[in-house]
Amino acid sequence: MDYLKKVLLDVFDLNADRASMEEISERIESGALLKGTNMAILILAMFIASIGLNMNSTAVIIGAMLISPLMGVIMAIGYGIATYDTAYVRKSFLKLLFQVGFCILTSTIYFYISPISTASSELLARTEPTIWDVLIALFGGLAGIIGITRKEKSNVIPGVAIATALMPPLCTAGYGIATHSLKFFSGALYLFCINGVFICLSTFIVLKFIKVPAKQYVSIQVLRRQKFYLAIIGIITIIPSVYTAYQSVRDNVEKAQATSYINEYFNYDDRQVVAYHIREDSKTFEVVLIGKTLEETQIDKLKKDLLNYSQLKDLNLKIIQNVYDEGYSKQDIEKLINSSIQQRDGVLNVANKDSDLMKYQNLSVQYYPAYQRITDNQAILKAFNTKGKILFPQIDKIEGGTINNINEKGEVNALKFMVIVYVKEQLSSQDVIKLKSWMESEANMPVILNVQISSNNEDNIISGNGISW
Repeated sequence: MDYLKKVLLDVFDLNADRASMEEISERIESGALLKGTNMAILILAMFIASIGLNMNSTAVIIGAMLISPLMGVIMAIGYGIATYDTAYVRKSFLKLLFQVGFCILTSTIYFYISPISTASSELLARTEPTIWDVLIALFGGLAGIIGITRKEKSNVIPGVAIATALMPPLCTAGYGIATHSLKFFSGALYLFCINGVFICLSTFIVLKFIKVPAKQYVSIQVLRRQKFYLAIIGIITIIPSVYTAYQSVRDNVEKAQATSYINEYFNYDDRQVVAYHIREDSKTFEVVLIGKTLEETQIDKLKKDLLNYSQLKDLNLKIIQNVYDEGYSKQDIEKLINSSIQQRDGVLNVANKDSDLMKYQNLSVQYYPAYQRITDNQAILKAFNTKGKILFPQIDKIEGGTINNINEKGEVNALKFMVIVYVKEQLSSQDVIKLKSWMESEANMPVILNVQISSNNEDNIISGNGISW
């Protein structure tokens, strides 16, 4: 056991290749400078990060994180706490506040004048930090300060700069101000605070472990008080991230159960799910179908099946199927399909992307003409009833719709528009000719006209020149 303990101590010994205390102090202080090269690099990093976030470019954002000098000031605060140099801590903290304010101001100006105001996925990714961001900041900070205290420089610092990502959250906070979004501002600023606090704490822990000398004598009571305050700051910083992590896990479970429910209970040959979405505000699970309409008994069974899922059982199932005032057009369907392939949590469940994509697109092409035809019919009839009554005051109301034909390719074409005009009193033959001509011009197709007196109670009137009366 003693031998194993000795081996472990040798393996994890941080003092074997440690740089001198003077060199460590010099490195940290040089990284915390607030003039010359550091400020020039900070300005460039701000613009690079803002442009990368605006254009949703991961590579550009990584470049900004690599050159950002913000981590140096944060480590300097940790160094000051570890050496009990109150003046140095205060000075470094003021430097950090200046840099943070300068970064947010610059990014706010950029996003205010930028023509692209849409929030990219890179911006959204920095608005809801979780406990995992705390762990990244903690482990990244530990790796960073260990790298700084070594005799030979390594590639640890660039890796830590990418992992902890100090610059993008500040740029996102600036975007929040420019777009008047409290969610973006508060979420991004909280992420930066997480990174800053735990990099600082990591610096303090490692420097105390390698026994960095104190700048002044402190009593045991002061040491205990310092550890207590640092622990309180850490706990306060962690609490919101734990709640956010819980919400994130809950949302992922909810999405997984929604996908499972759709796959298991909406597996039809004559209809397809084109979209599904959980609306937390109304506690509703919306499912959009194309194809054959579900019957009420089928919908009731689907509602009962929803109770089998713990995260979905409290939701009201709302099925939207071929309802034209709420339906999805061909373009909407194709957009949903394409976005589902590009986004991990898209609204469509596409397991086999190529075959399913083709199937959904074919269905959208098949069902879209009927949707468009009804929409066009509604527009034509609205024009007939509003304009027709003005041109011909005798008109009471107008009903009608297209007469369709199927060609050799199986395509449905609208050839004529059948119209029944109800009039308060008889029209002259000249007026009927004028009315038919006007309707053909309005509908942009031939019109079959049938004129009836409104007071006539006869239904299903049979007429035509092919009948021998």
